[in-house]
Amino acid sequence: MNTLVKHPLSAACASVLLSATLMAGHVQAEEATEANPLQFYTGDNGSYAKVTLEADLGFFTQGNSNFGASTDSDSWWESLIRPGLDVSYTLPSSQRIYGLIDAVQANTFGGIDAGGTNASDWAQGDVHDLRIDHAYVGWRSGNLFNSLGEDFLDLSFGRQNYVAGDGFLFASQGYGGFNRAAYWIGGRKSAEYAGIARMKSGNWSGDLVYFEADDRKETDTQVGGGNLNYAVEKVANIGGGFYSISSDLESRDSMKVYNVRGGIYPFALADGAPALKTFKIDAEYVHEAADGNYDNGNAWYIAPSYQFEAMPWTPTLTYRYASFNENYDSLFYGSSDWGNWYQGEILGEYIIDNSNLKSHMIKLKVQPTESVAVNLIYYKFMIDDTATASDIYSKTVTSDSLADEYNLIVDWTVNPHLSVSVVGAIADPDDAAAEIFGDDTWSYMMLFGCIKF
Repeated sequence: MNTLVKHPLSAACASVLLSATLMAGHVQAEEATEANPLQFYTGDNGSYAKVTLEADLGFFTQGNSNFGASTDSDSWWESLIRPGLDVSYTLPSSQRIYGLIDAVQANTFGGIDAGGTNASDWAQGDVHDLRIDHAYVGWRSGNLFNSLGEDFLDLSFGRQNYVAGDGFLFASQGYGGFNRAAYWIGGRKSAEYAGIARMKSGNWSGDLVYFEADDRKETDTQVGGGNLNYAVEKVANIGGGFYSISSDLESRDSMKVYNVRGGIYPFALADGAPALKTFKIDAEYVHEAADGNYDNGNAWYIAPSYQFEAMPWTPTLTYRYASFNENYDSLFYGSSDWGNWYQGEILGEYIIDNSNLKSHMIKLKVQPTESVAVNLIYYKFMIDDTATASDIYSKTVTSDSLADEYNLIVDWTVNPHLSVSVVGAIADPDDAAAEIFGDDTWSYMMLFGCIKF
């Protein structure tokens, strides 16, 4: 476990407080590009050039931080402004050249964040940082390989982030907080450098990747490898990958990583009862073969879910069990949805990472209107190995029962550019949390807004 982990959940976005109450951080980039008023060039065959802009603002408040063990963090603010330039030019042969560059101005102010990332060097708790995030160029093949499908090959190079599956293994190669500010908002997910070759033909897709991580501890971690996927929509998908790692971090250096993942709608595959066709099972397994004197790491999860299509608000109910042994290196995981893979808006954001951990999750998602989504999530967290936890925290940990956490999350998409998220959370300590931190109930609330063009 780790006391300082980072949430890169953003599609995240609010330049002023009034705007923040009307905005949210989950607007997809594809939606925003449909009617971008900042597009200043439109050419033939979909060519364009446009200014991009994202503005985020978040207010955070909590009680009994670290289960009562910390009195430093009460409330704080985070903001982020991301201007950029996005260009795409279609050649006469239907091939496409594209590129993106943007900069991030991030700020933490008004208090110390719950991870304590702005506490050490800045007495007032205010941290400001400006730097380039994305800076990459790419090429898509169009109909060059016509028999294999349009845009069979996509090559890109530069500062970008690499994502595999739902982010269980790879999603963010940068970091936020600390000297970069805006710990929760994040906004810096790009690797120092990444070269990615993506391929897609019919139901098959895959990629080859090499990246140099832009991690806070400057471990000079370099990853090379790739994965292959096969998917039939609303029936099944299966994928697997292999990666080799070089790093200044001895436990990570020369590591080989094997990844298998998949999802299946068993009743759709077997042409079963229509009412059961929305039942799905997702699963993933990662094996880390360590080099030298280090033990291997293993992590996996299984998550059955069911969508009640005929009911009002189309509820989706998910149960998930996840396990990460004490030797597992959580590498560069990230977020694709609430709970994936930052588990809990309190513990998953500020106390634990995905190592030496077992968790149960029950998640109910409902859609009262087209623009409003509500998530209710319960987590049961357990320590995988108490001896390892004792070493990490320099305290005697005898119980493997860590905490129970409850999240209520409301997302409101006002329009393709404007939305708002409100989070309320409570974490009740179990015996292990009391041994490590304190025995008070930890409460937390966040209001987060985003504008994105």
